Amino acid sequence: MAAPQFPNRPIRFTGREKLLAGLFLLVIVTFAARLAQLQVFEHARWRDLAQRQMYDKAREPMPRGEIRDRFGNPLAITLPLTFAVGFRPQDGEASGTEMARLLSEHLPLSEAALQRKLESKGFTYLARRVDWQVQEELQGLNLPGIEFTREARRSYPAKSAAGTIVGFTNIDGEGQDGIERALDSLLIGDKREVLVWNDARRAVPAVMSPLDEAAAKSGANVYLTIDLKLQSILDKCMIEGLGDREFEKACAVLMDPHTGDVLGISTLPAFDPNAPGDTDGQFRRCWPVTDLFEPGSIFKIVTVGAGLEEQVVTSATMIDCEGGAYSVPGKILHDAHPYGTLTVAEVFAKSSNIGCAKIAERLRADDLYNWILRFGFGSRTDVGLFAEPAGLVPKPDYWSGPTRSNLAIGQGVSVTALQIVSAYSAVANGGLLMQPKLIKGLEFPTGEKVEFDPVALRPVLSPEKARELTRLMTMVVDEGTGKAAKIDSVAIAGKTGTAQKVNLQAKSYYSNRYVSSFAGFFPANDPKYVLLVVVDDPRGGSYYGGQISAPVFASIAREILEERHPYLLPAPKPETPATLDSSTKKSEEDSVEIQKFAYDTVKYANVPLYAMPNLIGLPLRAAAAQMDNIGLDAQLVGYGVVSSQYPPAGERVPQGFPCQVIAQPVAASASYAVSR
Repeated sequence: MAAPQFPNRPIRFTGREKLLAGLFLLVIVTFAARLAQLQVFEHARWRDLAQRQMYDKAREPMPRGEIRDRFGNPLAITLPLTFAVGFRPQDGEASGTEMARLLSEHLPLSEAALQRKLESKGFTYLARRVDWQVQEELQGLNLPGIEFTREARRSYPAKSAAGTIVGFTNIDGEGQDGIERALDSLLIGDKREVLVWNDARRAVPAVMSPLDEAAAKSGANVYLTIDLKLQSILDKCMIEGLGDREFEKACAVLMDPHTGDVLGISTLPAFDPNAPGDTDGQFRRCWPVTDLFEPGSIFKIVTVGAGLEEQVVTSATMIDCEGGAYSVPGKILHDAHPYGTLTVAEVFAKSSNIGCAKIAERLRADDLYNWILRFGFGSRTDVGLFAEPAGLVPKPDYWSGPTRSNLAIGQGVSVTALQIVSAYSAVANGGLLMQPKLIKGLEFPTGEKVEFDPVALRPVLSPEKARELTRLMTMVVDEGTGKAAKIDSVAIAGKTGTAQKVNLQAKSYYSNRYVSSFAGFFPANDPKYVLLVVVDDPRGGSYYGGQISAPVFASIAREILEERHPYLLPAPKPETPATLDSSTKKSEEDSVEIQKFAYDTVKYANVPLYAMPNLIGLPLRAAAAQMDNIGLDAQLVGYGVVSSQYPPAGERVPQGFPCQVIAQPVAASASYAVSR
């Protein structure tokens, strides 16, 4: 059967089909128009909107400047790879005890404390300044709502050494005390703009890149006058000398008398800036600079120095010390021991209160007052730390009956330990009061360096009278109250002090509480160091400065001389053959022979000997500077930090001997982290 044939005729659309076609065409045109609007006419606007949602700008602080000692050894550095761990609650997701348990295994908080934080309705920090290793561990847990923000952490490699001088920062990196606070505006870096990427919850998981990095600068590096090696000696000797005693606090202050450079300040209880919360607030500050005390007999250098300069007495002037009791207006003045007639030299050596009061009686009130001011008391030293007081020196207009005799023996006047050291430096250097200096220089991120020169404030004593006062101070150590400060073959000039503590409530003095001190300089014939040791409120037995502070002074002085000037000390006794044989014997457990350091004694005859320092772990530059400072020649090998040295530490090495100092990169030196 043949297929039916349909005639050709035009296709006609129904009304419904036309409507559908029209709607479809309208949709296409509308879509194309919208697409053109978004992609062509409004492209820039929508691109910027998307980028603002995905990317953002943040301000990230540049690294804080470092604090270093005079040779570049780090005292305060910034560790960049630390993180703040935060929690942002997620919609519809509850944080349970399991999450708190997991976090407690990595963060220094208890599970209960974390649970309370996780119940917060808004963003909260769980921990600050956690190491990058902890951050990686937490990131691997994929816990909901946990966010990480990079932040720097301040670290103090020297720990408690010079801790009160350096100070510390709070959790936000702001200086709170010491140099960290005083020079905060210089140490703090700029804030640079960085590009960050946001996820859907607007968290900031990572920094993409810095914007205009060249415009932002790190903080300036600060070089202190502190000598970290000498600072360590102060700390060690203070602990060894006072470790078995009970007292309120103690300090030792070391200064170069010719420049005013503060070489070290040691305080007990010690303060470690890495853990400021572990130390009471009164011991976190550098109290030898900020706290006042009545000095007692160490102040008598002013009275005797003024008497010598005003020529009202000489060293040989005879003074009647009244058998130990002397009536002055308003009180009876006593000596620790009854003395008859003494020379001024003996008055000073035996620390007679009556003798010094009688010297002061020969001075006009205004003259005595002006001499106290001339020695630097009553004025801030402006060493550079916050809250430094000027001290208290009463004006003659306000003196009462016993004021003159009180001032003569160091009562009724309030001073700081740094002022005492500064005054003794004026005697040591020949009569010139120097500006105490704690900041040696600055190093800016631009490469510019600024170094601060010594500043002489004014003459205090004539060179002749300074030498005479020095002679009297050596008598104190050789024959008087300071015999415990004596060192064989080295002349020590000093003065003991035992002052009654002030009872502020009773407006009088305690009968059984004292401040014991010893101040002096060494070697007396060529002073290189001025040292003050103060022990506040020693308890249990002796309390005299000559019994407590003088022995600590001697141990510090001896170790400093052994470290820097061993040629001034007696040569060690030659080792006997038996001793030499025993040093090279092989033990049954270890067959390695110990190599003794030796040198050509003929070649290096009559050459000064120096103690070889321990350089292991120091940066090569710092090791070289330390060798140069001591006076030894160093052959430097490699770069990075010192991994080995020859001769070994402690050996006495002749000047000119080629010492080897071998360094390795930080990553290759296992001793670096320990030694720093």
